[in-house]
Amino acid sequence: MALGSISSSLARIGRHRGVHLLLLFVLGSNYSLLFAVNKLAVAHGVPNVAYVFWHSLAAGLFLLVLCALRRDLPRFDWLHLRTYLVWGLLTTAAPISLLTYVAPHLPAGVITMVLVLVPLFTYVLSLIFRADRFRPLGVVGILCGLAGVLLVIVPDVGLPSRDMVGWVLLALLGPIMFGLVTVFAGKYRPPAASSLNLACGLLLASAVMLAPVMVGLGQTYVFPGGDVLGDLCILYAGLLTAWVFFLFLEFVRLAGPVFVTQHNYIATLSGFGWGVAFFDEGYSAYIWGATALMFVGLGLLNLGLWLDARRARASIAS
Repeated sequence: MALGSISSSLARIGRHRGVHLLLLFVLGSNYSLLFAVNKLAVAHGVPNVAYVFWHSLAAGLFLLVLCALRRDLPRFDWLHLRTYLVWGLLTTAAPISLLTYVAPHLPAGVITMVLVLVPLFTYVLSLIFRADRFRPLGVVGILCGLAGVLLVIVPDVGLPSRDMVGWVLLALLGPIMFGLVTVFAGKYRPPAASSLNLACGLLLASAVMLAPVMVGLGQTYVFPGGDVLGDLCILYAGLLTAWVFFLFLEFVRLAGPVFVTQHNYIATLSGFGWGVAFFDEGYSAYIWGATALMFVGLGLLNLGLWLDARRARASIAS
């Protein structure tokens, strides 16, 4: 089924909470699978920047064909172009290149674990940019997330090797960038743009930005390359990225960003599962404890948002 038809179907069933929960599981598990594919691609000799360039280009072209079939092509006025460039940089070009670079040095489950921090970093950045208000529960949630990070990097047994600590800290730049784009998206999303052409535009913009970086770093990779499995990883990542970005943007439109950020719970747990399935990874009690603390932090943040919404409804009713 084409993504356009899926969009129409989602719109028809968008008010059903049970469907929202199902989509939450689909989005989270598919998104975390991308990080396992990243690690497989690098293991089969695809340079990290070249890999992100090729799968962004493949995903963007795939969505462009669907946009053309639906006569809903991306627009290139300043508002849309700015959105494509900023979103492409902060959702794909920079963070996915970074996390792909980190992938060979960390367990796949640990990389997806830091995704739980995206909503917490988003809240911090929203406070900095005055896009949200101070909530005591939100601050406690942030502290729980920080405690989770410390539980991973401080004890000697939190990671398989102490050499991984620096890679964990580097990986934290990923959720910071995802938080930035969430703040930007809430303020500057073009109101009339469809999820399909937004996803197409940001992925093509990501490929355009990565092309000179790939050449400048000497990571030029001609597709198809010498390793069939590496090329299959690129193609699969392209299809998966097209699907995930479209689903994310459409899901935010249907259910709202607060509800959709909870896909990070699913992404983290399924990320551990993909790590076991693909790489036979095992995790220490410190990793599980850190994940639990991050979940508590995210839960407190969502509780604060829910209480605010409840008070607002009560105020309107009175």
